[in-house]
Amino acid sequence: MSRASLADVAREWGRIGVIGFGGPPAHIALLRELVVDRRGWLESREFEDANAACGLLPGPASTQMAIYCAQRVAGLPGAVVGGIAFIVPGLALILLLAAGALLLRRSQRSWSTLEDLKTGVRPPGYLFAFPILAFFAFVILGGLSGPLVQRSIVNNTTYEEIPGLPAGGEVRIVPREVAEVNASSAFNSPTETLTNFRIVNSEDGLIWTALRTPQGAFRIFSKKSQGIVALDAEQTARQLRYADAEMEVAPGLQITDNLRWRLLKERFLISLEEPVGIETEEGPRLVVPYLEYKGILIRRPVLGGVFVVAPDGTIEDLELEEAAQRPELAETGRLFSDTQARRIQESYQYKGGLWNAWFVHENQTRITDTETNRQPYLVDFGAAGLGTQWVSVAEPYGRAFAASAIFLTDATTGKTRIWRVPARTSLSGNRRALQAVRAVSIPGIDFGDGGAPGATGSGNFRVVEPRPVFVRGRLVYLTSIIPKEANSVSKTVVVDAETNKLVAIFDNDRDPQAEAKTLAYIRTGAIPEDAVAPGAPDTTEEEDARDGTTTTPGTTTTPQTTTTPGAGGAGDVERRLDDVIRRQRELLREIERLRDEVREGR
Repeated sequence: MSRASLADVAREWGRIGVIGFGGPPAHIALLRELVVDRRGWLESREFEDANAACGLLPGPASTQMAIYCAQRVAGLPGAVVGGIAFIVPGLALILLLAAGALLLRRSQRSWSTLEDLKTGVRPPGYLFAFPILAFFAFVILGGLSGPLVQRSIVNNTTYEEIPGLPAGGEVRIVPREVAEVNASSAFNSPTETLTNFRIVNSEDGLIWTALRTPQGAFRIFSKKSQGIVALDAEQTARQLRYADAEMEVAPGLQITDNLRWRLLKERFLISLEEPVGIETEEGPRLVVPYLEYKGILIRRPVLGGVFVVAPDGTIEDLELEEAAQRPELAETGRLFSDTQARRIQESYQYKGGLWNAWFVHENQTRITDTETNRQPYLVDFGAAGLGTQWVSVAEPYGRAFAASAIFLTDATTGKTRIWRVPARTSLSGNRRALQAVRAVSIPGIDFGDGGAPGATGSGNFRVVEPRPVFVRGRLVYLTSIIPKEANSVSKTVVVDAETNKLVAIFDNDRDPQAEAKTLAYIRTGAIPEDAVAPGAPDTTEEEDARDGTTTTPGTTTTPQTTTTPGAGGAGDVERRLDDVIRRQRELLREIERLRDEVREGR
């Protein structure tokens, strides 16, 4: 769980208190959008559990929920500040309305002087009309601000369309919630807590980093942060690496040692993104990208630069181009923030204009999140390739579960590429990939009601984080099956986006080489015999070439291990049947493509 400053709590909870018209349902929705979707301060499951508990308590549920969320992200002081910030705007509005009603009740005749007002005289009509009209204008413009800002972002961003998907790319093996649980359980300190979990690229691959933050009302004012910890994101082993250094400035500290306070003294009219701890040869550093705002009436966020904070409190304010020239910063993939990449990718839904986004929905995309996943994912394509990229899979507008586009935003420069899924090509979206895993019977795994139809088990496992991976240019999803306690990865399951079937199952519980095999599969596409999923479709390039079929650009086939003829039994028959159906689909696509070419030739 990330930790917020008291200033963050006052600003964000106060904003919800001002714009939260609609009662508890509106408040709960705004709180979830803030603490789960936008900031990632709380996990979705924890928020839902707290919401259910508050609904059972007497009193206003949304107020209780606001105080609870503030306490979880900023401790007891945060609960006080968040509660006041949430309650006061509505209270002030009610008092103003009550005062206005009393004045109106005492009105008798036309009002012209203050003395008339004191004795109970009716004010002129425009004094009532103006605040009413201003209130409605505030509500309408407040509702339009988000779409207008996103439209401004898409108008000022170049989305480079690419003809196919890139090959390769390494993504994390350990999901975020497993990393948080493992790191917290391995961190043996009664006076500190781990905050600000973030994925970072390093020379050794992807790692999770977290800040060591003092805990307790006394220690946050009197003690310093003692550095950062790192956890390998490509190994499920619970081994922490410490980067010790007394941090004079850090997020969890208060008053003048607070990171936000120090950075806003450097630049005030900015918005700070979440701080990230990184390791360098000179010791740990905090990297904090910040946003500036451009435009006159419609202010759109753009990445203004990056703060780099040393343990002794020295603050470097670097422009993005300047920071990109420093290898120890550029390789981390944290210069261009994931939240800004998400804004750019999400704004693409307004590419066709507001009218199209609201009513027509032609070629409109939307980025969807699963229960415990928020896109984008950090994918490392290597220095010889695209470098580190923030990758998101978008679905078409509506209730479709297919993938309509894939966004790749450079984690160093912010350059955004988009691959549009060709017409008549069907690729599963991230939500459909999770459904595919739940629908398959896997030995030792019980999803309960979330599994196959008719399942009545206890549901001790969950499937999380469908990370998009491009194995030899073919889109597959790397999912993790974890216990409900999220303390380990039981199995890593690969789902082919084209067939929506399981391709491989790597047994992390029993096979000590499961992580190495998973990484080898991502690099080469070769699946070990003991990891081939039951009934997995055969997608070998040799068979495609032999049969004369072609594949759609961006969906290059993934080689798999072959099975001995006659040794598969019913599973082999099912596999061959799936393969025949797949080839029929590919042949139909090729026929449609040739027909289109003939029509265009005429």
